[in-house]
Amino acid sequence: MRGYLRHLLATVSPGGTGQLTFADIEAHHTELLETWNDEVKADLETLGADTSTVFRLLHDPAGSASVVGEHPDKEMINAYFAANPGKVEQLGQTLRFGKLVAAAKNSLSERDMTRPLSAAAMAWWYSTNMNTQTLFAPGGVVVGASAAPYKGLDILV
Repeated sequence: MRGYLRHLLATVSPGGTGQLTFADIEAHHTELLETWNDEVKADLETLGADTSTVFRLLHDPAGSASVVGEHPDKEMINAYFAANPGKVEQLGQTLRFGKLVAAAKNSLSERDMTRPLSAAAMAWWYSTNMNTQTLFAPGGVVVGASAAPYKGLDILV
């Protein structure tokens, strides 16, 4: 698992020290989420889907994403994700980074969040301080509500 974590962390640009901080991981997650949301929203608008209505999207790590609940263009949105596996993979990657951020924020002080570490040391930290199997668990995002991620299969608040 540490090898997978090192590979995942290698996609993050380190700060000026050449090392990563947990704050870098958080910033990377935010950037991934905003970029994904903007691109998907633009694609769906081009297709004529109603993007003004908020919807929940469930990501299955097996490679699919689908609308949970009701939306006037649910079938069109589901077809979009079926035809765009790259967007589904980007969503999965974004959700995995969100889980890394949550693990760090739940365990570390603000000072520790900005402490530089090598990717190998950070991968070790994650592998010993979180259940890494959760990286491959289903998750989701609320599209149209500032792209707020949520955990679990179907959570209503």
